[in-house]
Amino acid sequence: MATKADMAEIFQLEQGAFGTHCYPDFLFRQLLDLWPNYLLVAENEAALSQLPVGALLGYTLGGVGEAKSQGWVLSLAVTEQARGLGIGKALLQHLIGRLTEEGCQQLRLTVHPDNSAAGLYHALGFEHESTEPDYFGPNEPRQVLLHTV
Repeated sequence: MATKADMAEIFQLEQGAFGTHCYPDFLFRQLLDLWPNYLLVAENEAALSQLPVGALLGYTLGGVGEAKSQGWVLSLAVTEQARGLGIGKALLQHLIGRLTEEGCQQLRLTVHPDNSAAGLYHALGFEHESTEPDYFGPNEPRQVLLHTV
């Protein structure tokens, strides 16, 4: 689980991964208060490449919808140096486990149609539910993926 000490690194990774569509820094702090079990981090435990021990390798953020049976994967990002090592998959599997343990029977996420992470989502059981051409505004398409437990 994330801590207050992780907030700056999470936001920096968020900005690098999502640019103008990143969540604001203060939101992560508020979500840590609301859903501490759904803001997960992976930190470097061994000297992985150029990263120091304890450095943030990735994070994932989830939440629960109005109906407690519906969960969301809101964000997933892994540092460039740590991509391809299974960290994103491990984070997502851990988040899915936590959401389902708390009663979520359906999990959703959105992904840009060109995002290579879609392959990971499909491999973990997410299936195409719909496509919205203007999800985040004009010319901002997203696929909505659904995972049923």
